[in-house]
Amino acid sequence: MKKNLYLICPETPSNLQKEIHDFALQNKTYTVIDQVEKISEIHNGNIIVSVHLDATGINMELLRMLKHLSFQNKDYFKGSCGAIILVGDSELFTKSVIRKIIFHLNLLGVSFIGRPVVEGTASLMNLVNIAGEKQISLKEALLESAKELVDRLILDQTPKKETPELLVLHSSNYKTSNTLMLWEKVRKELNHVKVNEIHIENGSVEDCIGCPFKTCQHYGEQKRCYYGGIMVTDVYPAILDCDGLLLLCPNYNDAISANLSAVINRLTALFRRTPFYDKHLFSIIVSGHSGSDIIAEQLISALCINKTFRLPPHFCMMETANNPGDILQLKDIDQRALSFSKGITEALCLSSQKD
Repeated sequence: MKKNLYLICPETPSNLQKEIHDFALQNKTYTVIDQVEKISEIHNGNIIVSVHLDATGINMELLRMLKHLSFQNKDYFKGSCGAIILVGDSELFTKSVIRKIIFHLNLLGVSFIGRPVVEGTASLMNLVNIAGEKQISLKEALLESAKELVDRLILDQTPKKETPELLVLHSSNYKTSNTLMLWEKVRKELNHVKVNEIHIENGSVEDCIGCPFKTCQHYGEQKRCYYGGIMVTDVYPAILDCDGLLLLCPNYNDAISANLSAVINRLTALFRRTPFYDKHLFSIIVSGHSGSDIIAEQLISALCINKTFRLPPHFCMMETANNPGDILQLKDIDQRALSFSKGITEALCLSSQKD
């Protein structure tokens, strides 16, 4: 089924935005939404959000839109898929605003293709590698990247299987971890999904040393990494085999745990050989006090924007629980766990369409 195309463009577009729209959307029919008053439910659509940031990293109409959307129901954009085009008047703020937009829209049911972003900082120097590879100017790199992104969004089809495999990575202790206790509730409700769980023990994964590109590429072509270890023997094969990756993330000082962060960094060698466009990203995040959104946005940046994992709607379950076992006492936690399990099944399984 062909999806309608929507361009959400807060405020009057800048001259550079107009060039991007004219080039990337030529010969395409789309609806423009440029004010919060024009926003309404979009089901089964393709949504492109195009934003211009001033030198302070602010777009006032975007903030108004996000505030308005925060009051809407979780299926406001059900069945819709999104991409982001953003340009700024500074070398800063672009990525942080992009991942915040993705986070907010995902809460409302928008899925995102892998690497769903084209950004241009004030100098456009963030595009220097693309321009160099194609031997074109920085602006041409921006325009062509935007067109390629729009085309990928329109042509995208979500991969599903009868019995998909879900890889679950964690570095926690089952006796004390609220995050693992919550995962057990979710796991019990999963249908038609094969689960492969790997515990990343302390000291089992050395962090990325930042090898030169050619060295990293050399090892990646062999499905290996300079350091070897559990990443090569267990994690790499499991990543290649899986259809979905679920990270269990307790909130440590408003950051992903060191072990899982090292795993993400070490995926670079494998990624150079095999992008992950056909794999879905999920997460369960438990904070002792607050900050689950910070962890979710870190995952969006690292794995969806950079490593090309697909972001299904409502990709993460976020809860607050402090002392061990508190997660089990939360009101309606069983219903939320069931809902998250159904979301995983719907994202991955052909069988979910029959249930």
